[in-house]
Amino acid sequence: MIGLVIATHSNLAQELINAAEMIIGPARNVKAVCIRKEDSVETIRSGVIEAIATVGGDGEGVVVMTDMFGGTPANISLSLLEPKKIEVLTGVNLPMVLKFFNSQEGLSLFELAAMLKAYGQQSISLASEFLQN
Repeated sequence: MIGLVIATHSNLAQELINAAEMIIGPARNVKAVCIRKEDSVETIRSGVIEAIATVGGDGEGVVVMTDMFGGTPANISLSLLEPKKIEVLTGVNLPMVLKFFNSQEGLSLFELAAMLKAYGQQSISLASEFLQN
């Protein structure tokens, strides 16, 4: 089973998991890495590595979702990128997290990550555009 690590500034990662579990129930094979202002780069890196090891134990791979490209969670996660083992997606949102839990079986790590990227982008809407049509 492909694992999921969500790494973000502050408590966003844990809150995304909490929100997903409110909707779908208990989630398996997921870890949050919540980065604080006072955390050192090495502390953060160790936390991400430990989370990847925890959810990726069966060898099917791990998707790491981070809050924004260019931020510390993304930069550290990108340094761990390993094709076919670790994929990194930036711009995490709740629809992406929910889709992960509904789609993690039967797809390769790359196929899943690519599908989650597209789904996350499709989940962004400008409500007034619906009223104009």
